[in-house]
Amino acid sequence: MRLLVDYFLRMKAAKKHIRLSSLRGFAPKSSLKLEAYSRLGDVTVDQTQSAEPLLSVGAYSYVRSGSRLLSISEIGRYCSIGRNVTLGLNPRNHPLHWVSSSTQFSRHYQRKVTPLRIGHDVWIGDNAVVMAGINIGYGAVIGCNAVVTKDVLPYQIVAGNPAKPIRFRFNDEIIAALLRSTWWQYDRSQLDLLDFENVTHFATASRSLSQKACYSVIELQGRRITKSS
Repeated sequence: MRLLVDYFLRMKAAKKHIRLSSLRGFAPKSSLKLEAYSRLGDVTVDQTQSAEPLLSVGAYSYVRSGSRLLSISEIGRYCSIGRNVTLGLNPRNHPLHWVSSSTQFSRHYQRKVTPLRIGHDVWIGDNAVVMAGINIGYGAVIGCNAVVTKDVLPYQIVAGNPAKPIRFRFNDEIIAALLRSTWWQYDRSQLDLLDFENVTHFATASRSLSQKACYSVIELQGRRITKSS
């Protein structure tokens, strides 16, 4: 019966151009707000330790199967998140200030944490772990197997355990221009006319963008759709 209910919920989401591979990993108290053209693989969503239980996922972003979405409040538009990624891991899910950190004594310990925020156009490689309470800037790249414990700046590439800066994708002038453009806010019909391969030309041409995007949205509480617009 549960499989049948999940099937109809996934079909309802698909009518809004939102693809959900499975709902079996959605904790009952988890809340999601998904924009059209977003995609979630077979993922775990459990925000019980987050200070902000609502997670919003932007248009054209995807999270591949095997990933866990924990204390995280936002995934921007056009984000690419790989397999077996952990987002919003609580750095203090065991009480280090108690006599013992063992769950034999601390099974009821819960510490609400500031959620992770991920900006637009972020790429996170397979098996990465990103801790709660930090911000990932627009256009950032996080390498495979990285463990991210600090904020990542816009268009910065980080990798390693713990993750360290490798370089920036572009120079300061281009980064400033791309941030000013806020291109992710605009309609795809306009974006498709721009040359994404030529960064310098794009930074100039994006000044002509005028039509903001307007996407349909669904909201879920656990495995139940509570709002569709």
